[in-house]
Amino acid sequence: MVKSMKRLTIFTPTYNRAYILPKLYESLCAQTCQDFEWLIVDDGSTDNTREQVEGWMKEDKITLLYFQQENGGKMRAYNKAVSLTDTELFVCIDSDDQLATENVVKDSLKYWDGHKNDISDKRIAGMVSVRKVGSKEADFTKIPHVGCLNSIIGAINGETTIFIQTEVLKHHPYPSFEGENFITDVYIFDQIEEKHVFLFHPYFSQQCAYQKDGYTFNYRRLLYDNPRGHREYHAQRVRLKKEDWIKSVICYISMSLFVRDHTLFSKSPNLFMTVLLYPLGCMKYLYDRLMLLSERSN
Repeated sequence: MVKSMKRLTIFTPTYNRAYILPKLYESLCAQTCQDFEWLIVDDGSTDNTREQVEGWMKEDKITLLYFQQENGGKMRAYNKAVSLTDTELFVCIDSDDQLATENVVKDSLKYWDGHKNDISDKRIAGMVSVRKVGSKEADFTKIPHVGCLNSIIGAINGETTIFIQTEVLKHHPYPSFEGENFITDVYIFDQIEEKHVFLFHPYFSQQCAYQKDGYTFNYRRLLYDNPRGHREYHAQRVRLKKEDWIKSVICYISMSLFVRDHTLFSKSPNLFMTVLLYPLGCMKYLYDRLMLLSERSN
C-alpha cells in the first residue's frame, strides 16, 4: 500500500444509501482544506452506489477511495477501512451525515495540531467534537478539555464525532462472530481509553439526520440479531471494571441464555458475580424475550 499524502481519512460505511450519499459528498467537496481522503467501504449494496461513486471519482474534486465487499456489517467494514488507511487521523462519518461547515477539516486539523501534546502522563488518542441533530445546542463549558472518552461523551449528552489516530486503531480491531454483523462501537473505545485519553474540541463538526433504515432506529433489533457481539461487549466491560459493570454481568447472563451458551459460568469474566446475579440475569432474559416477541409481532 502506498503511503497517503493526506493527513485525515474520512471513512464512510454504506449499504444501499445512494439516495442520501450526495449530501455528504457535497459537504466534502465544499471543504476549504482538502487535506483528507474519503474512503467509502460499500457493504454489498444492491442499488446504484457503485455507479454513483465512480461518477464522483471521474469528477476528481476530492481524493476518493472506494472498496466493495460482501455484506458483513458496519464493523467488518470498519476493520477493512482501518487496514486500508495510512493517514495520521481517522474519522467515521456515516452515510446519512454531512460536515456542518466548509471549515470542519481545516479547524479539526488545526485544533489537533495545537493540543495533541497538552498532557504528558497519558497519550492522547484523538479528539471528540459534536454532531448536531436538528437544532439541538450544547453547553461546551461543562465539558472537560481532556479526559476519558466516557466522561466527555457523558458531559456532551448527545451525539459525537470521534477523530482517532490511525496507529491506535490498528491495535484495536472489532471482533467478528459467524452469522452476526454488528457490535457497538463502544467496544473498542473501552479498550483504547485504558491507556489513552481524548481531547474535546468545542465545535459542531457534523449535521446528522437519522434514517429509518439506520442503526439508531433499529438498535434493539440489532442487539438481539447479534447476541454474541452484545455479550462480548458486556463481558469486556466486566473484565475492565467499567462504570456500571455490575449491570453488564446481568446482561452477560441474559445474552448467554439467549444464545443457549451453557459455558456462561466456565467462561464468565467474573464467576462469583455471575453466580450471585444469575436470578436477575434470568429475569432480564425473560423480559427481553417478551419485548422482542412483541416488537417482531408489530
